[in-house]
Amino acid sequence: MVEASERLINRSPLYEEQSALGAEFGLIDGWEMARSYSGPTEEHLAVRENAGVIDLSYYGVLKIWGSEAVQFLNGLVTNDVKTLAAGKGMRAAFLTGHGKVRALCRVLNIGDEFLVVNDPQTHHKVLKYVSPFSYAGDFKVEDVSESYRTLSVQGPKSNLIMKEICFEPVPSLSEYDWFETLIAGHRALVSRASHTGELGFDILVPSPALKDVWDFVLLKGLFHSLVPFGLRALESLRVEAGIPVYGVDIDETNMMLEAGLDDAVSFTKGCYTGQEAVAMATYRGHVSKKLSGLMVESDALPNPGTIVKKDAKEIGRITSSERSLSLGSTIALAFLKYGSVQPGSAVDIETENGAAPAIVAELPFYKAL
Repeated sequence: MVEASERLINRSPLYEEQSALGAEFGLIDGWEMARSYSGPTEEHLAVRENAGVIDLSYYGVLKIWGSEAVQFLNGLVTNDVKTLAAGKGMRAAFLTGHGKVRALCRVLNIGDEFLVVNDPQTHHKVLKYVSPFSYAGDFKVEDVSESYRTLSVQGPKSNLIMKEICFEPVPSLSEYDWFETLIAGHRALVSRASHTGELGFDILVPSPALKDVWDFVLLKGLFHSLVPFGLRALESLRVEAGIPVYGVDIDETNMMLEAGLDDAVSFTKGCYTGQEAVAMATYRGHVSKKLSGLMVESDALPNPGTIVKKDAKEIGRITSSERSLSLGSTIALAFLKYGSVQPGSAVDIETENGAAPAIVAELPFYKAL
C-alpha cells in the first residue's frame, strides 16, 4: 500500500509524454521515473557518441537566503560557500558530527540567495536537518523543488544542442557554474553538470514549463542524433565515469574523503559540522579505505556487498557493478582498504561460482576526450 501511494504521489511530471515514447518505468527513491526508452545499450552508446536528454525532475532543491545565510550554510557544508560568487556553483556535502556523509549536494549562488540541489534519496533528510537552524538567526530555508525541476542534456554534442535551444548565447562555464536564459519561451537556469563523464548541462525550470522544454530539446536535438535516455543507461554511464551515488556507493557509514570527492571539500575554511574528522584524516595523510575501480575477469556481474580479497584476506567490498559497453568488460566500484593494493594489483572477487580474478583500476574507467 505504501509503494502504491508513493507511486501515485511521486510520478514524473513528464509521465504521459514519456509513455508516448515507449518508456519503461520503475519506482526509484519513491518516484515513478523512466528507466529506459529504446533500451539501455542503445541509449548508453548514443550518449557516448552524440547526446541524450534525461528526466531528473525527482531532484530536490532548497532555497536559502537571509543576511546570515552565508555564515550558516558555510557552517553546515564541507565546501567554502564564502568564496562562491554569483553565477558560480560547487559540489559539497552535509556531514554528521563524526564526519560521516549525511548527503551530497550542489550549491549554486543565484545572487542574494543560494540553491542547494539534492539527490531525491536525501532531499527530505537535508530539509529536515537544515530547517531548525533557521530559528537561530536570519537564515531562511524553503523547498523550491517545484520551481526548479531538472532535465539534463549529456554527451559530446550537448554544447551544440544548448546553443540551439538557449535564447541567449551560451557562455563558457566551469563545472557547476550557471546562467539564466529562455528555453521554449520559459525562463530557465542552466548549470554545467556531468552525470555521465561526458560534457553535460542541467536545465532547471518550473514544473509547468517542463513539458514545453522537454519537447523543444527533443525537437532541436534530432539534428544532433539526441535520444531520450533513462535511469538504467545513466547507471552504466556513471559507473564507467566512476561517479558514486548516495545510498548505493556512499552512506552514513563512510567518511567524506573515502569517496574521492576532494573537490567537494575545502581544507582551508573555518569550522563546519564534521570538520574535525576530515582534518584528522587529512593530517594522517590517508583514510582507512578508498573508493576504487575493479576490472573483473568474468561476464557475471558481482552483487553489491561482494567481498574482495588479496592473498586470501578480505580488503573490501563491491558497491556497484556494470558490464562496460565502452570497455567491453565487467567493471565495479569497491571500497578497498587503504594501502592494501595499487592500480594494476591482482585481487579476487568472491562469487556464487567461486573466486573470480580482477585487476584494481584507476578511476574513472572512462574519461571523455
